[in-house]
Amino acid sequence: MSKGKKAGNILVYALMAALIAGLGGFGISNFSGGGTTVATVGDREITAEEYYRAMVEAIRAQEAAGATDLNFATLEAQGIPSQVRGQLAGIEAINGEADRLGLSVGDAEVARQIRASSSFAGVNGEFDRDAYEYTLEQNGWSVSEFETSVREETTRQILQGAVSAGVAPSQQMVDQLTNWLGERRSFRWAAFRATRYLAELEEPTEDELAAFHAENEEAFTLPETKRITYALLTPDMIAGEVELNEDDLRALYTERAAQYVMPERRLVERLVFGTAEEATAAREAIEAGESDFPAEVAKRDLTLQDVDLGDVTRDALGAAADAVFGLEEPGIVGPYPTDLGPALFRMNGILSAQETTFEEAEPDLRAELGRERAARMIEDMISDFDDRLAGGATLEDLAAETEMELGTIDYYPGVDAGVAGYEAFRAAAEAVTESDFPEIDTLDDGGIFALRMDETVSPRLQPLDEIRDQVADALLAERALDRAREEAAAAQAQLEIGGTLGSDAATVETAQNATRANFAETGAPAILADAVFALEAGESTLVDFPGLAIVVVLDSIDPVDAEDPQNALMEQQIRAQVAQGTASDLFLYFAQSLTSSAGIRFNDAGLNAVNSQLFR
Repeated sequence: MSKGKKAGNILVYALMAALIAGLGGFGISNFSGGGTTVATVGDREITAEEYYRAMVEAIRAQEAAGATDLNFATLEAQGIPSQVRGQLAGIEAINGEADRLGLSVGDAEVARQIRASSSFAGVNGEFDRDAYEYTLEQNGWSVSEFETSVREETTRQILQGAVSAGVAPSQQMVDQLTNWLGERRSFRWAAFRATRYLAELEEPTEDELAAFHAENEEAFTLPETKRITYALLTPDMIAGEVELNEDDLRALYTERAAQYVMPERRLVERLVFGTAEEATAAREAIEAGESDFPAEVAKRDLTLQDVDLGDVTRDALGAAADAVFGLEEPGIVGPYPTDLGPALFRMNGILSAQETTFEEAEPDLRAELGRERAARMIEDMISDFDDRLAGGATLEDLAAETEMELGTIDYYPGVDAGVAGYEAFRAAAEAVTESDFPEIDTLDDGGIFALRMDETVSPRLQPLDEIRDQVADALLAERALDRAREEAAAAQAQLEIGGTLGSDAATVETAQNATRANFAETGAPAILADAVFALEAGESTLVDFPGLAIVVVLDSIDPVDAEDPQNALMEQQIRAQVAQGTASDLFLYFAQSLTSSAGIRFNDAGLNAVNSQLFR
């Protein structure tokens, strides 16, 4: 199967997944719009059901992005319904053009794609007619409607391929992007750290603290908070009460043998080739200095992460084991046969064999087994605690009568200290209201909790007396950073009169041939990238960073290295991406033109009926 055809099929499968899975929870079969037409595009109709389904997809996309309490007014303010109508109109305009051209796919292709979808597979993994019809029925589709949608989507893919075929970007655009990404800059920088000056600062006076507190009220103001009382019980709280015997501990040690007795391992990457000749040619190019391992990986549209095997034992390497474990320092061996084909292996590190004795492991084993059994004890208590709460017991009663402990917390989003370090607790605290009754909920470590919201506390400025140390630390940090900026500015001034960048306060670091594409690999702080590529050769600038003042000096600007194989690969990727973007734009303009020519007429009453059904 060609790459183009495969990509088309993936899009069709994605459509079917959206049609089937995207309706979950909304009950499309309950839609009461009947056969209402909400719009016409030329001589084709957009039905109420189609608009409903598309709106459901848009709502689910918003929810997946974190939106809550959605209503039609919120969606309309974001232009969502308008976008949905435009997309549906574009689809029907393209369908109309396909009809005009007499373009379609046969029943055999529709059947093949439906049979290939896992959405309709039976227990044996093969297409199941009953499962197919049942799934469609549950989501309000008839077989003919669904098969028509698959046929039209596939036809649109054919039309899109015809419109976009042969699109090639201009060489000028490719050159501009390649030069922009591949231009090389060499620079130096010195980071002046605020912490270096803290010891030199005097403690602030009371008047200075009060003034700083008053000038920075926003920084010391707590947001609206929920004052919460909770009862908590975790395995750690009762693990000491659990009785353990040595036999159990030794059994756990045996179970964890792979953790405590580890053979010698190697950090290995494996790059598979189609033939042994290709693998041999790649290794010879690496040995001759004409290429390197990362470049060979990139040539195969892979990343180093894709070929990383991690730390492996001799048994995991098959025919390559002796060669890889025979290396005494990092290197490349191969090609050797593998299940996937001939491969080169790069060994990056040696991990010696390690063994932890039972006696050495016993404290950890005891803690682990104690927590595990404590968690089971807590699980057995849940029913009793639930009954107590249902019978009218308060959190204070639970703390007084059981192993649970009582606590309070002022909670707001962002608090993650103490009990708020548990995700389940934070979720419950976010959702709780003053009208909710406490319920037992579980924590990911086997613990349990119940909480009660006592009151809402309005945003408030924390009094200086309560946060004196916090205010003092913030004031000293600001003063230290001011000192760091002064030192950085003085170093920059020395540069302008022919001095050097180095000083006792900061070590000079350098980066050679940094590009926009590889800047993260230079070791320079990412925050310097914009500054480096805004400077001219010989210029310097100051860059602020939390706790740092950085002087950066641009030494030279060099064009793209035409001999670097990575740049040739980058140019190929740019060409492909620009071609893909141009093709997408071309088809978008084509669809807009078809829509404009066909003409759109909306049935406002029908649209309003669907919107009312969605948010009733």
